[in-house]
Amino acid sequence: MLWIDGVGAWLLFCGNPVVIGGPVQSAEAADLCLMAPISRRHASLLQKDDSWFFHPHQTSSVGGQLVTDERGLHSGDVIQLGEKVRLKFRIPSVLSASAVLDLQSFHQPSQSVSGVLLMADTILLGPRSDHHVCCPEWPGLIVLFRRDGRLCCRSDVSLKLNDQPLQQNTELSDSAVISAGDFRFRLQRLSTFG
Repeated sequence: MLWIDGVGAWLLFCGNPVVIGGPVQSAEAADLCLMAPISRRHASLLQKDDSWFFHPHQTSSVGGQLVTDERGLHSGDVIQLGEKVRLKFRIPSVLSASAVLDLQSFHQPSQSVSGVLLMADTILLGPRSDHHVCCPEWPGLIVLFRRDGRLCCRSDVSLKLNDQPLQQNTELSDSAVISAGDFRFRLQRLSTFG
């Protein structure tokens, strides 16, 4: 979970694929469990190279067309799961293959979020509309990236990690608080998303 003060909360998925489904309390739960009338493992999103693919396990459509086999996704595609769940898939930046899922039908996980981040290479946090999360009051760009399976952070902005100066490319631990001036955000590992 990525909590950004004054902006919102996002589920951040670093794994691949990401399974989307309805609420269930078992080992078979989806990665992203929505409080919605859909199958417990309704569909999957898979990233290959710089492309994203949608794989339906139950009745689904992309762009208003029924999908029965794996299909490539494009920024702006609207995914519908079952009869009511609508998610908008978008890739806001040409600088990153990471994607955002906007919850258009307002079906949420058990914890309300502003959206879902699907990390391919980097997540861009900053003041521009083409960043994965637009933080209008921030002084510059902050990049989250993976190195050797660890989540790291870099920026031209002078940052603090848990109130200590942040060294470039430092691993961000669970419950890490990153701050600079008037803004801050926190990362928290969640055991389940249902």
